[in-house]
Amino acid sequence: MNPRDVEHIALLARIALTDEERAKMGRDLSAVLDYVRTLDALGLENEEPLSHVHEQFAPPRPDVPNAAACLPRDVVLAQAPESDSVHFLVPPVVDTR
Repeated sequence: MNPRDVEHIALLARIALTDEERAKMGRDLSAVLDYVRTLDALGLENEEPLSHVHEQFAPPRPDVPNAAACLPRDVVLAQAPESDSVHFLVPPVVDTR
């Protein structure tokens, strides 16, 4: 993969790369693309895609809270960097400007 493509991908991903990281990323992405080419060469265009590797699935477990496995709220919140005694307080992650 050429350096210009690597820089474009880094820009799209909004990550800053050092020259060393850019070179490694180029090698890694090239290896991924080589593997995809290898898979493409198998000629599996007429094969039915799998939704899962096994035909049978394990039955889902019931979605029921297990109070015995839960820690008390005060114990959990005491370990949080910030809380209001009821909720975790976290910094905003979406710019609303």
